[in-house]
Amino acid sequence: MVPRATARSKRAGLRVPVNFQVRCEYSGNGKPTFMARAVNMSTGGLFITTSEPIELKARLVLEFLMPATMNSIQVQGESVWSRPSASQEKQIQETGIVFVNLKESHLSLIREYALSKLYDDEFVEGEGIVQLLNDIRSLPPQWRLKAYNILIKKGGRHLPSHQTPRS
Repeated sequence: MVPRATARSKRAGLRVPVNFQVRCEYSGNGKPTFMARAVNMSTGGLFITTSEPIELKARLVLEFLMPATMNSIQVQGESVWSRPSASQEKQIQETGIVFVNLKESHLSLIREYALSKLYDDEFVEGEGIVQLLNDIRSLPPQWRLKAYNILIKKGGRHLPSHQTPRS
């Protein structure tokens, strides 16, 4: 039996937590525009929450302000999974959106933001260094090198320590 790939192992890069509003519009079917909240992001896509379910494989135009830069970007995406939230709050729907035909300029903005999170000790400790290194491995070589250099400059405080027993 071949083990199923986990969602994390299929990721296109480093996924980072975010908290911003996303304006969502269905592509070409006349449905009304709605707002969502972004929960995390990578160069591959967004994890969003909404009050309305999003159809599987729905094509959307998404518009949001990039954290830190406040650049407004508009991207195309497709819903790849959707489920009710486990939260006990009101009816919240969680949806995974994969970016489609992402412009190089938007890709760079998202990648730079994700890499900037490596300077955040709380983020690094929360994700765990082993998981981060696995995510970083999937980055293109020049971005992978940049990510490794950030972690190296931070020092080894996040690396697992190997203590030898005393005799």
